[in-house]
Amino acid sequence: MKNLHKVLLFGIFISLPLTSVLAQTCSGSSIIVSSIQTCANGATITSTSTPLSNSFNEGTISNASSANSYSSFYVDGYSIGTLTNSGDIINTAGSDNNASAIGTTNNGSIVEVINFGTISGLNTYGIINGLDSTGGYIGTITNNIGATIFGGYSAIENYDNNNTISNISNSGSIIGGPGWYGVLNYGTITAFTNNSTGVISTTDSGYAVTNYFQMGNFINNGNISFNGAGGIGFYNGYYSVDYPNPTVNNFINNGSILGGADTYGIYNGNVNGATIVSLTNTGTISTGLGGVGIFNETASSIVTLNNLQGGNSFTAATTALTYQGNLPTNYNIIINSPTHYGQLAGASLSGATTFGIYAGSALSKGSYTSVLSGFTTSNLAGTTSGNYNGFTWSLNNSSGSIWDLIVTGASTADTQQSLVNTAASLQNTYTLQNSVLANSFTYDCDVFGANNICISAGGRNTAVQAANGMNNTSGLLIAAYRAMPLVRVGAYIDQNLSVNNAGSTVNLGNNTPLIGLFGVWSERQDGTGTQVKVSAAYGQKNTTITRQVVGTSEAGSGSSQLNSQGAQVVAKYGFGITENTVLSPYVGMRYTQNNMGGYTEGTSATVTAPLTYSALNTNATTALAGVGAHHRLTPKATLFASAGIESDTNASNGTYSATGINGLTSVNFNANPVTTRPTASVGATYLVEKNQQLGLSGIYRQEPYQAVSTTTVMATYTVGL
Repeated sequence: MKNLHKVLLFGIFISLPLTSVLAQTCSGSSIIVSSIQTCANGATITSTSTPLSNSFNEGTISNASSANSYSSFYVDGYSIGTLTNSGDIINTAGSDNNASAIGTTNNGSIVEVINFGTISGLNTYGIINGLDSTGGYIGTITNNIGATIFGGYSAIENYDNNNTISNISNSGSIIGGPGWYGVLNYGTITAFTNNSTGVISTTDSGYAVTNYFQMGNFINNGNISFNGAGGIGFYNGYYSVDYPNPTVNNFINNGSILGGADTYGIYNGNVNGATIVSLTNTGTISTGLGGVGIFNETASSIVTLNNLQGGNSFTAATTALTYQGNLPTNYNIIINSPTHYGQLAGASLSGATTFGIYAGSALSKGSYTSVLSGFTTSNLAGTTSGNYNGFTWSLNNSSGSIWDLIVTGASTADTQQSLVNTAASLQNTYTLQNSVLANSFTYDCDVFGANNICISAGGRNTAVQAANGMNNTSGLLIAAYRAMPLVRVGAYIDQNLSVNNAGSTVNLGNNTPLIGLFGVWSERQDGTGTQVKVSAAYGQKNTTITRQVVGTSEAGSGSSQLNSQGAQVVAKYGFGITENTVLSPYVGMRYTQNNMGGYTEGTSATVTAPLTYSALNTNATTALAGVGAHHRLTPKATLFASAGIESDTNASNGTYSATGINGLTSVNFNANPVTTRPTASVGATYLVEKNQQLGLSGIYRQEPYQAVSTTTVMATYTVGL
């Protein structure tokens, strides 16, 4: 049998050797039991006598009906686990400072109070924690939807600075008597949440929530209401030096704090100063005529005020958060949209605040009117401009004491996406130039006359197959000299005539041609045996890049030069399969690089935040292997084709990076390169007459970028001189 404990149930003591108190009518002097795990009241327990002190230590107390008493549940020096009320716990005593519906004293503690019904101290307290300086403790008070806690003095009171309530969660109603308190804290409340269905109220100049000492987090998602001249929604302060510097660490209002005429939504003040470390308002703090949303006494401090309450220039007078007294050290405007942003209307202001943009705000370019009113220049500390998420902002004194927020530039996220889109367009440009360079290594001129000279002229079209494809048309001029019967050397020019883009992001100039050199040695003139060809080329193109507009990003434009250069060596061996057919396996190596210098976008009326770009360089060393064939169809007509594989043995794919807006990151220019790729060609030549030949060929290439390929068609007319 457990140790004997004395249990006071509403001032009635009855000697009963039982393990639980069930439905019954109780009267007498005392109830003494050896062990109580559950006290379930299913009838009525009444008392007309003054209660004595009591001690109990048990698991769960449940009151499921109604109890009408002088002093209700009173924990003196011991602790209970969970007290659950689904009925009524009502204290109808007179105005006795020690009377309450539920109370603790002498280090008594309650782990949890759960209320589904009514807890009422009609003339005193609903719940009081710690009736003396020795301390009391309540872990959690949960007031559920539809439940009520009422107190003629205060609905919930944490009586002394030695007392602690760890958590209050209200989804029902907490009501203070007329002219008194809803919740009054002399001690420490670690966390207090008024949920979306919760109501905390008082009338006749009462204070809905009052903190005299320490409060950790106070979150209002519901409604706090009060009225009567001098009434306060939330008071942080004390009227004497007994409680210096009452403090709230984190105050968040997502709901409504609504008062009548001549009231205060939040009053922060104390004879020795009071402090609210952080106050974030995304809901409504509003009072009637003559009232003020926030009042901060001169000796008191609000370190940071974050505010979304407001509207636009047409509704600022009625929707702005009103403020009087000592300004917060920091004021951050919260912006959800161009028509929903914080506005602060000041009056009788002292001190100065540092203005900023709240982290997470959805800023956009434009003007936000009347973000501050009633402010002089001396009320603004530090700078009145800055940067946020890529934007540049500044406060503009539009008239009198009214300040507008002017935002220019573009957001980091939108600008970052515009860089990604621009990089994709540049991929096509680099693909085109690299393809032109690699294909130029196939240029040749092998029809010679008596002077051992070959001249070939023609045209080429290369198309990039991609999401935003492009194509390029060029004129060709190729010349060669037969230095020895089996050796020829030559040069070529590939001049752009036009470039057609799917978009206007990248434009290539046509002013400078691609130029190249080649040399060929053949073992035999009929194509059998060994042949070695060496080629090199260099090209330069003026390039203009205009960023795509994404959301708030700007169409910044700048110019640079794109240089392409490389060399290739290929060896093949021709096998005479038939009299008119030669099959030629080949191997080779190629090196190419494409480099675009850094550049800076120009500033204009539409480009207020130009970017500066680093150089974008790519290079690759590539192994080549495949087989080619040519077949003399008639004495004048020849067909040829090839198929092969090229594989990068070493590559640098580069990064596209820019500065000018905070938070931009480099874009990997080819995050998933295709390192091994197929290539193929097909064509024909026709001997028009001696030493004059018409040629037509096509080349297909899979490019290093995913889902990107090129096709090239060339036509030439060659004359041997």
